[in-house]
Amino acid sequence: MKLESHLLQLPQTPSATQTEKTLIPAKAAVDEPVSEAAADVIGEGDQLLITVFGQPDLTADVTIGESGVITLPLVGTVEVKGKTATEIAATFAKKLEQGQYIKNPRVSIKVIQQLSRTFSVLGEVLRPGRYPLQGQISILEALGLAGGVSQKAEKSLRILRREPGKPASELQEYASIKLELDASKLAPELAQKIQANDVLFVPQLKNFYVYGEVRRPGIYPMEEDLNVMRVLSIGGGITDRGSVRRIIIHRKTESGELREISAGITDKVMPGDVVFINERIF
Repeated sequence: MKLESHLLQLPQTPSATQTEKTLIPAKAAVDEPVSEAAADVIGEGDQLLITVFGQPDLTADVTIGESGVITLPLVGTVEVKGKTATEIAATFAKKLEQGQYIKNPRVSIKVIQQLSRTFSVLGEVLRPGRYPLQGQISILEALGLAGGVSQKAEKSLRILRREPGKPASELQEYASIKLELDASKLAPELAQKIQANDVLFVPQLKNFYVYGEVRRPGIYPMEEDLNVMRVLSIGGGITDRGSVRRIIIHRKTESGELREISAGITDKVMPGDVVFINERIF
């Protein structure tokens, strides 16, 4: 898992060869802007590695418990609930200096594991599951982490999100986005950032079936506004023995009952329908 480093530092112009961040006195950086990753609120289950520059004995590897309180060397218990890694580092540095343990302490925090902020990608993706939400991730990037969509994926994506003030288990559909992954046709909504506890769901591609007197019978993926005329075209057209006036749609109702519907060429075809073209009556 990628380690996110939260260092208290002054804003600086990055260079192409720069690989480390310069540590500075924590108290001097409290009011400075922090990165998006450093702005993540730490919560229950998160594991932090806290170090003080030049003081290896003060290194602490802690996991946030339900109480939101951790114990740090020399200073004792520290309330971390609702704080960011940057704020926790500043608090530790302040307590070290106020207790006259270290003059001008420099504190660094790395988030080893962040379980309090996660999102899930489910459905027709190559690696469905739960992922840590570190920093800000777009919907498209989240799909990339899940390995992309499978060949059975429908060209749509549902976002399930918890309403403010409700438990994380109570999710409601927040949005539905057209999932066209051609670089020239990407939906702008795919660039929006996901939130903690979001569930991205990619449905399985829906199919219809065409059998009987058509030249290419078989299973085909659904299309928008699909009607019988289009089904006949997809199936290669009616054979010489087929009749356009003797078409039956077999459709399963919500109760599971199978219905037979006499259909014309302009009738709509639904997902799961079986379109059967009968022979002509001589």
